[in-house]
Amino acid sequence: MKRIAIHLLCLLFATIGHAQMRPMSNTDQFNNRLAAEAQTLQSIESDFIQQKYLDVFDEKVTSRGRFYYKKENKICLQYSRPLNYLIVINNARLKIVSDGKKSIMNLSSNKMMNQMQDMLTACMVGDLSKLSSNYQLSYFEDSKYYLVRIKPTNKAIQAYIAEMEIHLDKTDMSVCRLRLSETATNYTEYEFLNKKFNSLTDENVFSVR
Repeated sequence: MKRIAIHLLCLLFATIGHAQMRPMSNTDQFNNRLAAEAQTLQSIESDFIQQKYLDVFDEKVTSRGRFYYKKENKICLQYSRPLNYLIVINNARLKIVSDGKKSIMNLSSNKMMNQMQDMLTACMVGDLSKLSSNYQLSYFEDSKYYLVRIKPTNKAIQAYIAEMEIHLDKTDMSVCRLRLSETATNYTEYEFLNKKFNSLTDENVFSVR
C-alpha cells in the first residue's frame, strides 16, 4: 500500500527556475480567479514529459506520454516512452497496467490513499480547494507564472513527500509544470504541453475494468 501511495505521488511535478519569483502581490485575487477557472473546466488533454531523479543513481530518467482529466475525479496517464504504462483514477478506483499486468484497487477503503487522490487531483488541475488543513501553502509569481509551494504538516503525509510545487500559466491559470520532492535530493518533475480544454469526448480512457 505504501509503495502504491508513493507511486501516486511520483506521478507529479516539474519545476522551472524560480530565482526571479517574488511573493504574490494579491493572493485573494489569485484564489478567486483560480476558483472561477475551475468552475468552467470540464476536461484537459495534453502531452507530458516526466523527469525522475534519484540520487542513488545520480541520473534523470525521462518518460513521455498523454495526460487526460475529466471532471470529477477522473485522471489518466498513458506512458508511451520509453515503456508503455497506464495509470487511471476514476473516482474511488485506481487501475495500473504494467508489463501487461493489470491491478485494480479501491481508494476509498484507505484514508491515506484517499488523501493521495485529492492531492493528485489538486496538483494536476490546480484545484487547491481539495487540499485540507494538512498542508501549508506559499504563493509566488513572476511575469509569466504563478507558483504555489505546498508543504505537508501532517507527519503521515510527510513520510511520503517533503514538498510540492505547482506552476500555473498566468494566461489561462492552467498547470504547466509540477514538482514533487520526495526528499531533499529525490524528486519527480512533470511538464504539460499542447493542452486542450473542454474538448475531450472519448471517456474510454478512464475505464477501470
